[in-house]
Amino acid sequence: MDRKLLLFDVDGTLVSYDGTIPQSCIDALKQAKDKGHYIFVVTGRTRNRATVGNIDVSGIICGNGAYIECEGEVLKDKKLSLEQVKEITDYLDSHDICYFMEGNDGLYGSHDFETRAVPTYQKYGHSGTPKIREIYPMMEFPESMYQENITKINYVLNTYQDYLDFKAHFPQFQCLTWGGQGEDALFGDCALPHIDKKMAIEQLIEYLDMDKQDIYAFGDAEVDIPMFQCAGTSICVGSGREAAKKPLTMSQKMS
Repeated sequence: MDRKLLLFDVDGTLVSYDGTIPQSCIDALKQAKDKGHYIFVVTGRTRNRATVGNIDVSGIICGNGAYIECEGEVLKDKKLSLEQVKEITDYLDSHDICYFMEGNDGLYGSHDFETRAVPTYQKYGHSGTPKIREIYPMMEFPESMYQENITKINYVLNTYQDYLDFKAHFPQFQCLTWGGQGEDALFGDCALPHIDKKMAIEQLIEYLDMDKQDIYAFGDAEVDIPMFQCAGTSICVGSGREAAKKPLTMSQKMS
């Protein structure tokens, strides 16, 4: 059989921004996997949140490339040190910015995240008055945010300047932004440098010994473009952003 590698972004692609997973999506992926194709999710989420409903996957690339798992075998697992976590959370606390931290075995919200983050999740795509504990059932709110095994730290942007200031203060880390159904940046995030979805996908492709022509990538936003570059065929969902729908330029294909 000519086995294919199918790469799927999660938020905005497999899962709508209000948290819905269409049954048709679950059925289609099950059918593809039953036929022997590789089904991988590629997401900024970390290991504990990478499970998508009842979808049975072959493996995951998560934490924006910090973690790779293939059919139960861990190929990569990079984390922030405890000292780095302390440095970052002390900065966020001192600048009155609420945040949550993602690890492969835990999810931790700052003491005020549960209340202050609600308007941001409304902008993200959750209707009504979303409850943080329903969005993140496993989230804990520890007395101390000095936690180990953290892959990524996300913080609510009061203004875009929060991100610019954070990035200037922490040039040694990879600093990105992300949002929801709109074009606005709603969150900043911080992770180790040299962590990249494209690099992780390339490592997976080498491990599986796949040809580019047998790789299909599905996404919805600009952050998925590096994933598109790795695939012979790339598909942006209908609700995706215009920048992600544009055909790859020659320089993008060659990078």
